[in-house]
Amino acid sequence: MVLFAVAIGTATFIENDFGTSAAQKIIFKSTWFEILLVLFGITILTNIFRYQMIRQKKWSTLTFHAAIIVILIGAGITRYFSFEGAMHIREDDTSNVFTSSETYLLFEAQQNGQTYRFDEKVNFASLGRNRFNKTYQVGQEVIRVELDDFVPNPENILEPDKNGVPIIKLVIAGDNGREEYYLAQSDVRNIKGTWFNFGNPERAEAINIYYRNDSLVFRAPEVLTQRVMATQTLDTIYPVAYQPLLVRSLYTGTNINFVIGDFSPAAHMAMKSSARKMTNESVAALQMKVTHGSDQETVYVYGNKGDEGTPEKVSFGGTHLSIAYGAKQIQLPFSIRLRDFILDRYPGTNSASSYASEVTLIDPVQQVKRDQRIYMNNILNYRGYRFFQSSFDQDELGTVLSVNHDYWGTKVSYTGYFLLTLGLLLTLVSPKSRFRELSKRLKGLRLTDQGATSRATAILMMITAAISVHAEEVNEFKTHIIPKEHAEAFGRLLVQDQRGRTKPMNTLSGEILRKISRKEAYHGMTPDQVFLGMTFYPEEWTQADIIKIGSQVEIQKIFHTTSEYVSFNDFFTSSGQYILKDQVRRAFSLQASERNAFDKEIMKIDERVNICNMIYNGSMARIFPIPNDPAKEWKTPADAVRMAHETGDMGFVPRFFSKYSAAVQQSMANQQWSPADSMLIALREYQQQTGGEELISERRVDMEILLNKMNVFSRLSKTYGLLGFLFLLMFFTGIFWSRLDIRKVTNVAFYSLAACFAAHTLGLAIRWYVSGRAPWSNGYESMIYIGFTTVLAGLIFSRRSLGGLTATAILASTILMVSGLSWLDPEITPLVPVLKSYWLTIHVSMEAGSYGFLMLGAIIGLLNLLLMIFLTKSNQDKIFRNIKELTYVSEMTLIGGLIMVSIGTYLGGVWANESWGRYWGWDAKETWALVTTLVYAFILHMRFIPGLRGIYAFNLASLFGFASVMMTYFGVNYYLSGLHSYAAGDPVPIPPSVYYTAALFSSISLLGYWKYRKVKSMSSV
Repeated sequence: MVLFAVAIGTATFIENDFGTSAAQKIIFKSTWFEILLVLFGITILTNIFRYQMIRQKKWSTLTFHAAIIVILIGAGITRYFSFEGAMHIREDDTSNVFTSSETYLLFEAQQNGQTYRFDEKVNFASLGRNRFNKTYQVGQEVIRVELDDFVPNPENILEPDKNGVPIIKLVIAGDNGREEYYLAQSDVRNIKGTWFNFGNPERAEAINIYYRNDSLVFRAPEVLTQRVMATQTLDTIYPVAYQPLLVRSLYTGTNINFVIGDFSPAAHMAMKSSARKMTNESVAALQMKVTHGSDQETVYVYGNKGDEGTPEKVSFGGTHLSIAYGAKQIQLPFSIRLRDFILDRYPGTNSASSYASEVTLIDPVQQVKRDQRIYMNNILNYRGYRFFQSSFDQDELGTVLSVNHDYWGTKVSYTGYFLLTLGLLLTLVSPKSRFRELSKRLKGLRLTDQGATSRATAILMMITAAISVHAEEVNEFKTHIIPKEHAEAFGRLLVQDQRGRTKPMNTLSGEILRKISRKEAYHGMTPDQVFLGMTFYPEEWTQADIIKIGSQVEIQKIFHTTSEYVSFNDFFTSSGQYILKDQVRRAFSLQASERNAFDKEIMKIDERVNICNMIYNGSMARIFPIPNDPAKEWKTPADAVRMAHETGDMGFVPRFFSKYSAAVQQSMANQQWSPADSMLIALREYQQQTGGEELISERRVDMEILLNKMNVFSRLSKTYGLLGFLFLLMFFTGIFWSRLDIRKVTNVAFYSLAACFAAHTLGLAIRWYVSGRAPWSNGYESMIYIGFTTVLAGLIFSRRSLGGLTATAILASTILMVSGLSWLDPEITPLVPVLKSYWLTIHVSMEAGSYGFLMLGAIIGLLNLLLMIFLTKSNQDKIFRNIKELTYVSEMTLIGGLIMVSIGTYLGGVWANESWGRYWGWDAKETWALVTTLVYAFILHMRFIPGLRGIYAFNLASLFGFASVMMTYFGVNYYLSGLHSYAAGDPVPIPPSVYYTAALFSSISLLGYWKYRKVKSMSSV
């Protein structure tokens, strides 16, 4: 089990550095890995009989262990008998072939008028040994083909060679960007419609190039402009005489732009790899040696995964052999016709909301002809073939369908998934399961000591009752302030954000204030008041210290201040120069891995300045829906003014803002706000009349504003933290003060935490209603959901354990505190097409929910290690009783977490199978989810392994085992490549706090082990 987890975890790093093909070759499709899986299955089967699961009628344990064997059998069927690929169809075209996802060497031999075609499946990679040596009989001839070298991402380079010839590298702008061509002396080539002649007799239609007197000279058939890249000097070259041809200068003609990228007077062409990692788009070069009798030729074959390669030909007398590398075509027993491809976008954006293919299935043999719509999470299933919406052409006139044929592998695997779910759930209720045994042991422990504790309990209850009190910020802002009543009415207006979501203006105002100030209010003013003030009184607000610059001394020195806040005007000199211009330019020019804390903060500050500028110039709030706009894009006040100047239209929209501004100014002067209120009413009516399907209901507006005002998750972070501190104080008091009645304190703690959990649940429910989807679709939402499941686990398994409730409260506070950090955005965002599935709700709720359970187990493990440090001969009985109680709670929590992560992992496979036809593809995220499952399965089985039994080993493993969850949740997203990766560029550096935390936990573990061993009596329990 451990070797299995280590192997697949290592494969994800191989994939990240060398590509998927390398991970497949070295691990996933290797013989040794297949043997490992067989041994894994045999081990499980052996243990079924060794531990007499059938004889002892341990049906739940038997069911989920047998399910693993069934899943392995299903995986084997998929591995050896399934196939998949991609079908590309243009509108009004019909196809009955698709290209394979596997790579092949494709051969075509011609001899004496006969054609022979054959292929070989290969798996070449940039890591490991690539071997291919085959002999073929072609007619009466024998041909041997060998692979001499595999070159990933090949590029041609000039290598100096005293016996070589002059060679020029031409760089030309092509359809796909930079294109490079090489001209050796005596070459004549037509490149992009322009002839180049190097060293041959002059041709009138060509750019003639010669190497004379150690210099390149040329003459073109037309006038060219020459720009020297280093100095930007511009010159005109006339076709009257030969002129010097300069390296690294841009030459522009009627139909071509070219640069002499490099030149060597004596060189030869060589091929090298520009990068070892093979992506799905990477091209590989195969150096093949073809032998026919005593004749031998070397040929370079180019190709990549998913595309049919370009054949390279070699001839021996009357035998002609073509070799191609890439995908091969697979023929279907029926045809698919694309009638129409449909792409829907989120209103006002270019982001795809959904896309679908309207197809017709044609099967003359079965006399079937039917229309069907294929879109994300809705497939076409016919005769064992399944078609999934995968991608589309940029012109939106063609579609790419994923094709999968794995009927029996899917059926067997799904059967295993069902049995696994059944067995795992039965363990929670079966009287012979480990979970029920732990529950009985926990009930048998005496949780109370005798004594009076009414004073301590009363103190806890009084402090707990005070946790909802929050100090309000006093209004000290001495400028024009919009009344709260009018600001609230403004906050109910609808606005379309940059991602196409329609929401109340109150939500946008809150997001803006959090972004620029990292505050929920400013000098007692609500976000709506701040937004209106900045809009109508910019001369005052540009002087307000509202933009957060942080506490970095280097940044504060730029502004000559020691404050963490500065005004908008502070960013500009008296002449209007932006003082962060150089710092911003430098920060954006660096790679992500090269940016330090200063650079990152500069980029954030620059964003805040730009947001303020958009508010001041009226280009932030898209509040005007435009009738019959095909893009369904709402306009800002600045857009409305611009449209009025362009079209001459002076209707409601162009005139509204100026009239509303005048009404606000008048109302501010006479404190009669009915005219300004009437303007808002008119705009609301206009939105309702022209907003169309982008409108949201009044009830949803009310609920979203309520959610904003509650600010429930931020407040709960503080509340959980306060409760955790109080619980911890009482927990240690109970250990060292025998008069404290832990039972009463535990009851108060339980009900206090339950009240917070109710508020947490309410906040999630409202967010679910407002967004119209399950609230665990992005980083912020997953964190608040993990906090929810953490408290749920604590209330279920630790309801009679003060130590468990303490760990729960502290952990929940930490999680919600992390969710409030600047790199996690609480904004409610639309879903990408693949996430628009009920599988999102099921899969993510189980997967992310398990993290709360497993995290709670880790914190309890840490708490137990801390308790071991305080062990003495005099208190060992009491401390050990607490450790034993918490260990039982921890093990039950880990069992619950393991059940959830196991079910969540395979449900992710089901979702993937329903979305793009592959229930397991060894993506980094799903692989590390499986690693997490294996790690915790091992931890829960450590009690069967001599040398790893015992309380210390279990708590140590439960603490450090959580590293697998951290890798699954954070590591994959930011450090590995895959479907779930956010690290499209260079990964961000590992924060130093990670190393400090690991060192601290290691120190605690070592010290706890020393004290644990020192107290001899504990080892005999």
